[in-house]
Amino acid sequence: KVSIHSIWLGNNITPLREEEWGEDEEDENDVPVPSSPPTSPINTRKHRAGVDIHSCSQFLLELYSQWILPSNPSKRTPVILISEVVRSPLFPKPVGLHGVVMTQVEDLALGLDKAVAEPVSRLLESTLRSTHMPSRIGALHGILYILECDLLDETAKQLIPIISEYLLSNLRGVAHCVNIHNQQHILVMCAAAFYLMENYPLDVGPEFSAGIIQMCGVIVSGSDESTPSIIYHCVLRGLERLLLSEQLSRLDSESLVKLSVDRVNVQSPHRAMAALGLMLTCMYTGKEKISPSRATDANPGAPDSESVIVAMERVSVLFDRIRKGFPFEARVVARILPQFLDDFFPPQDVMNKVIGEFLSNQQPYPQFMATVVYKVVFQTLHSTGQSSMVRDWVMLSLSNFTQRTPVAMAMWSLSCFFVSASTSQWISAMYP
Repeated sequence: KVSIHSIWLGNNITPLREEEWGEDEEDENDVPVPSSPPTSPINTRKHRAGVDIHSCSQFLLELYSQWILPSNPSKRTPVILISEVVRSPLFPKPVGLHGVVMTQVEDLALGLDKAVAEPVSRLLESTLRSTHMPSRIGALHGILYILECDLLDETAKQLIPIISEYLLSNLRGVAHCVNIHNQQHILVMCAAAFYLMENYPLDVGPEFSAGIIQMCGVIVSGSDESTPSIIYHCVLRGLERLLLSEQLSRLDSESLVKLSVDRVNVQSPHRAMAALGLMLTCMYTGKEKISPSRATDANPGAPDSESVIVAMERVSVLFDRIRKGFPFEARVVARILPQFLDDFFPPQDVMNKVIGEFLSNQQPYPQFMATVVYKVVFQTLHSTGQSSMVRDWVMLSLSNFTQRTPVAMAMWSLSCFFVSASTSQWISAMYP
C-alpha cells in the first residue's frame, strides 16, 4: 500500500502540522505571490518540493468522483478502493459525499418501505371496513397506487388477499343493482379488480378471476336502467384488456365470447357497438380464429368442421346487425365485415352468405352490402388469382338476381355484381 507519507518522503517534503494547514490557506488567500523565492518555512518547503497543491487536490477529487460515481454501471469500482477513498482527507467534499449520500438515501427508502408496509396494510384494511364511503373510495385509490409499484413479495402476500376478498364480496353485492350504488365506488373497484387480474394473476388465483368475470357478466347483462352507460363501457373495456393480456383461461374466454354475442343483439345501438368490440377481441385473440389458409387445404371436409360452424354463427350476428340496426350501425359493421371474413374464412365458405344477404328483400341497406360484395370478390378472390371462382359464382347467382323485385332493384344489384366481378380496372373504378 502506497501512503501519502511515503510520497512525502520520496519528494523530500516535510509534513505539515495540523495547525499549519489553516495558516497555509490564509497565506495563499491574503498574501500576493512574491516575485522572489518565499522566505516562510512553510512556503519554502512547498517551493523546494515544486508541488502544486491545488492542482493535485483537484485531480484527486476528479479521480475520486469517477470511482465513486461511475458513469458505466457495468464497471463497478472495487469496494476496497471505495473504502480507501472515503478514508482520504480529501473525501469530505460535496462531490465525494454525493455518492455516499445517494446510496444511503436508496437504502433508507427501501428500509422505510419495509417499515411502513405493515402499518399501511393495516390502515388500508381498517379503512376498507369503514362505513364511510369516501374513505373506502380513497383507500381503493391508494391501493391502486400501491399496486402500480413493484410490490415486495411480503407486501403482496399481506395486501392482495385483503383486496381480493373486499372486491369479490362488494361486487357480488352490487352486481344486480348497480344503479342504486355509488358509481365512483364501482368504477374504482372494477379498475382494481382488472389490474389485479392482469398484473398479479398468480397472487389472486383462478377463483378470483372466475368470480370477477361472472360479476362482470351480471353487470353488463343488466338493462339500461339498472346498469349506467359509464359502468357498462368500463367493464367491457376492462374485459378487452384482459383478453389482450392473455391472462384469462380458455373457459373464461369462451364465456366472454358468449357474453359479447348476446350483448351485440341488444336494442341499444351504443351498447351493441361496444359489445361488438369485445366480440372481435375475443375472436382475434386466437380463441375462435380460423386460418385463411383453409382455402388451400386438401381436406374437402374442412369447411364442415365444428370450428367453422361456430365461427359462422358469430358472423350471422354481424349480418343480423346490418339488417336490423340503425344506418350508422350498418355502416360500421359493413366497413369491418370484409376484412373480418377474409381473416376467418376462405372465400368459398362465405360467398353464398354474402350474396344471399345482398339479394335479400328484407335487407334495408343494400348499398352497404354491395360494398361488402365488392371487397370480398374484388379484393379477395381477384387478388389471390381465383378469377375462375368469380365466374362460377356469377353463373350460379344469375337466376337469383333476375328474380329479385322490383325490376329496378334487380338491375341495380346485377350491375353492382358485374362491376365487382370484372377484372378490368376501368370498370372496377366505376364502383362508388
